[in-house]
Amino acid sequence: MKHLGKTNSRLMTMRMQKRWVPKPNMAPMIDCVFLLLIFFMVSTTFTPMRGIRVQLPPPVDSMEHKPNSVVIRIDNPVNNNIFGTMLLDGKVVQFDELFSFLLNTASQESKSSLTIQAGRDVIHDQVVQVMDIAKTAGMDNLVFAIVVRE
Repeated sequence: MKHLGKTNSRLMTMRMQKRWVPKPNMAPMIDCVFLLLIFFMVSTTFTPMRGIRVQLPPPVDSMEHKPNSVVIRIDNPVNNNIFGTMLLDGKVVQFDELFSFLLNTASQESKSSLTIQAGRDVIHDQVVQVMDIAKTAGMDNLVFAIVVRE
């Protein structure tokens, strides 16, 4: 009988060691998460951000008010160009030349004011780059104007 008892205890220990541990299936849980995500994306409404309302003055010729200012005109971009053509006192300039032109061509009395005339389709990045170059060149007063007729 002792022999029979030892066999039963061995079988029980083997059964305990080979116990199967269930693993959760992740596929249904991922499906539920994606369905919830799609539901919330479809049911969410986005309100448009409100812009700032600006009352623009009526268009006037800026040269009447600032005869001593340097004028840079930025025409609307053409032929799939990103930037428009920049004209400084009638001469075509590029960004790398603009700083030296502002330092050399502007007289001391007109150096304090720069009028930027930009077309309606000129991107803001180009205007901001011109503003940065003008500030670096020592222009204290910046005046903005739009090109009314082209």
